[in-house]
Amino acid sequence: MRRSSFSFPLMADSLNSEPLKQCQVDKNETPNSTENETKRQKLQQGGVENTQKQVRNNHLLKLCKRLNNFFFKGFLDGNFIPFICGGSTVGLVTPWVVIQLENYPEVFSITEESIMFAEHITEPQARNKALDRVLRDLKAKDTFLPLSGWREECYEIKRIFSEPPLFKIERSASPLFGMRKYGVQITGYVNHSAKGLCLWFQKRSPTKPTWPNMMDNFVGGGITEGISVLDTAIKEAGEEADVPAEIAANLKAVGTVSFFHESDRGIHPNTEFVFDLELPEDFVPHNNDGEVSDWQLVPVDQVVEVICSEDFKITSSPVVVDWLIRQGIVTHDSEPDMPEIVELIHLPLHNFYI
Repeated sequence: MRRSSFSFPLMADSLNSEPLKQCQVDKNETPNSTENETKRQKLQQGGVENTQKQVRNNHLLKLCKRLNNFFFKGFLDGNFIPFICGGSTVGLVTPWVVIQLENYPEVFSITEESIMFAEHITEPQARNKALDRVLRDLKAKDTFLPLSGWREECYEIKRIFSEPPLFKIERSASPLFGMRKYGVQITGYVNHSAKGLCLWFQKRSPTKPTWPNMMDNFVGGGITEGISVLDTAIKEAGEEADVPAEIAANLKAVGTVSFFHESDRGIHPNTEFVFDLELPEDFVPHNNDGEVSDWQLVPVDQVVEVICSEDFKITSSPVVVDWLIRQGIVTHDSEPDMPEIVELIHLPLHNFYI
């Protein structure tokens, strides 16, 4: 094995770059659906046409390949050891992590071919306790930087999503083991009377342990133990954007995206359950959990440029690409690489973890 090279987007220090500074919300604008419907339709059509022209000059395929950097490098090169549990691969562990796990022979059985729990650790609760003990020891020793963002929340590790969990892992540690993460993402859009079709994006708080200061999708979050997909979406919408229950009731489940990314925190084999949410023109999001520092209402003709910039959280970009395709804004005519792009935002992770 050899250590793979890591790719991590640059952090955004401000919102002064183009086109973001053009997207500030004018809180004095008020909707007038009767007088502005024709204008809205013209703006929406113009925004779509501008986006389609823009796509030819913006590298969506390059973005999707950068998103899947581990698939193209570490995975295809075999630069990992499979973590096996219950007869299936549930994790992919890189050499720099394996070296540290070798210090815990009472918990892990490690060979050149695989990592497994020790023979006497056979039940989910026993796995939970043993793994938690190791991770807390590694955290106390400052062995891995990702553990400094300890959350006291766990992901359930399963062979496939519909099966019972084999064990659970502290969420900040999951990339170290290359274990699959499931999350939710909400695309919040507005048919604006003055700006046309727009998306709401957030700027992540500078105190976030992951991807601080970066632009991000409207709402997103990991699915932690004991919470359903829909309940997670509703909870995150309320915490991150102060979406009231009567608006959250309109959440529309539209499928999933999946990808294979590697950052300096580890490997991210992520599947995101995607929701669309049309928002009223007079709705302005407000953060309730301290994880968002600002909001931007971005016209559709600027969306591609925003998500392709290094100021945008790359692991949220496939959700936006998926939305653009489903809305018919990015098409086979405007984007010749459409088939490959669609494949790269729907990687068959279940077939990689068998």
